[in-house]
Amino acid sequence: MRQVLPPSDTASRTLVRGLEILRLFSAQRPVLMQSQIAAELGLPLPTVGRLCRALVTNGFLELQAGSRRLQLGPEIRRLTATVPPDMNDDGRRWMRSLNEHFDEEVNLAILDGAHTLYIDTTPSTRRLGVNTVIGARAPAHCTAVGKCLLAQLDDGIVRDRLGPGPYEQRTEKTIVRWTRMREELAHIRSTGLSISIEEFETGLAGFAVPIFPRTADGVQLALSIAVPTARLQSERSGAIESALLAGPHFYRHGVDDVAK
Repeated sequence: MRQVLPPSDTASRTLVRGLEILRLFSAQRPVLMQSQIAAELGLPLPTVGRLCRALVTNGFLELQAGSRRLQLGPEIRRLTATVPPDMNDDGRRWMRSLNEHFDEEVNLAILDGAHTLYIDTTPSTRRLGVNTVIGARAPAHCTAVGKCLLAQLDDGIVRDRLGPGPYEQRTEKTIVRWTRMREELAHIRSTGLSISIEEFETGLAGFAVPIFPRTADGVQLALSIAVPTARLQSERSGAIESALLAGPHFYRHGVDDVAK
């Protein structure tokens, strides 16, 4: 039901209209066009356009990949801090199995512009570990999960998001040039695996793979394992890579089987 406000209360009226727009989205209607929103709320299309642009700018809405249709944005997912509902049981068991087997932090993330947004995490029980907070953001160009998500996009879209460079140099190993990043993304696409060894933070390594299919509303997810480099011997690195490339089958068979 629409909230009626005094005509002079412009700020409150704008806020309520923005909330009304967000309220139109549901599991049954995950995407909407501005024309649908205008018709539903009885508002002029230019007014809806201004409101939607503000909501997109602030991350509460986003354009669905490859179209002009709108869907709920990363700020909504950050605030709810939940795994998308269509993350299937295999995927959930896979996350738990990876965490239990390696006792390393396992994260689930989405892309938010030029950053990754962590929407779920299973921490390590080790004293020396990583501590990622749900809702945290990190630069996509230097994290394993970020590069993994960028690799799911066309190069032109990636360059628009990251810019021409040079990019923020977090460590001496950070990729800061677009030409080098393009090569890195091509390698990730060919292998299916993204790796970051001390590109984001000295002493930290990450391994990530995309999760398919995408969610019902078209959001691409990626799963990563974060490991302190002090525990990253070549044998352990190989086991983690094999487990990730095996996908949800890992929890059924174990790392020894999937590595063969």
